[in-house]
Amino acid sequence: MLEFKSICIHNKRSMSVELSQQNRSTTASTLSGTYYRWLTKIKNNNNQEAVSAPHQHSLISDVSGKLLSGQVTVLTGASGSGKSVLLRVLAGLLPMDSGEVCLQSVDPLHNPSYHSIHDTVPTQWRTQVSLLAQRPQLLEGSVLDNLQMPYNLQAHQHRNFDMDWHITQLSSLGRSADFLQQEANYLSGGERQLVNTLRLLQLSPQVLLLDEPTAALDSEVSTQLVHLLVNWARAETQRTLLWVTHDTQDVMPFADQHWSMQAGVLSKVF
Repeated sequence: MLEFKSICIHNKRSMSVELSQQNRSTTASTLSGTYYRWLTKIKNNNNQEAVSAPHQHSLISDVSGKLLSGQVTVLTGASGSGKSVLLRVLAGLLPMDSGEVCLQSVDPLHNPSYHSIHDTVPTQWRTQVSLLAQRPQLLEGSVLDNLQMPYNLQAHQHRNFDMDWHITQLSSLGRSADFLQQEANYLSGGERQLVNTLRLLQLSPQVLLLDEPTAALDSEVSTQLVHLLVNWARAETQRTLLWVTHDTQDVMPFADQHWSMQAGVLSKVF
């Protein structure tokens, strides 16, 4: 479904993506004020987290792999081994020095088509390959405001917000429809991550990249989030998860593949 070959990143690059780079195909006049504030918040947070490294330091070294439809792939490894860098490359948020990433799609007649990350408009790529970060980026306003925000973007304006879908998901998480009216600023860390996750899942990407989404959550919410993501991935055949985690207790029982990364080198455990 998603295949990457011989990815190399030799020099340290900033983990932040400039607003102008993230929106090459979108002019400032078409950005909503809400979206502009959201991107600016992400940019500022990423700038604070960027870490310098010596030139010629290899972050990713000749990495290849394949994510298969309907499967959950777990990626483990020590901090700084390159896991998050790989996710950002696959999501089109970080450039590679060499290599290829290719996404396979299947039309209603089951005819496959292949799309290279190098030949696809970044905003279009990210509608199909999405990254769920560990730290949720929510806007001021209600939970409902945050869930509806993506539909203001050009890439998703043709979609319709499905209130019933969200109420069903919230019910499975032990929350009523009243949760939608809560102010985002007053949510707990776990609740913020649940909102962040629902906001992304509603857009139905084919490939979901997860960068330790349960790291800061208590055990109950962590278990809820794991089941939500796994059930979503297996609800349709044309979906796959790549899950970076240090804590494998909850997610490993659902893993179809287990990869490990050490010093920028990827290996297959099973």
